[in-house]
Amino acid sequence: CDWSSDVCSSDLLEYNAMNNKIILTFIGLTFLASCADSKQFQCQKIYRIANEVAQETKSLTKGQGTEIDQKSWLLAADKIEQAAENMKKLALKDPELEKYKTAFTQVYEDYATATREIIQVIETRDKNGAKLAQEKVRKAGQLEKETGEAFNTYCQAQ
Repeated sequence: CDWSSDVCSSDLLEYNAMNNKIILTFIGLTFLASCADSKQFQCQKIYRIANEVAQETKSLTKGQGTEIDQKSWLLAADKIEQAAENMKKLALKDPELEKYKTAFTQVYEDYATATREIIQVIETRDKNGAKLAQEKVRKAGQLEKETGEAFNTYCQAQ
């Protein structure tokens, strides 16, 4: 170090090392931000919610045959409703994925409502209500199938 100058070469090395860390951190964050905006990353957000709700509801209602444990099914309805809320909150930039998000949200809201209605008609033995609830489940299932297939095709396309 030349003490006659205000800046030592060791200070410059330290500064350069720190500057390089800042630049690398910036590049890394920029890369992550661009990944976060990618179609694949946004698809994964939707897929994660769909997969979680499917696993949770399956584990709650597993092995129940014709006997329905109302408490488990109501808990499943709560989980499905939470998935709808989580889906609504997703921040997506892709307009096409926004459409899928909206459709999946509708599916989950319909499933949750129909599940609660089924529990209610079991208690009241309302045959007409049972048919309406079954139809609601059928329609939600059809929308889920169509949306899921279109979503998978869109997300798998380059």
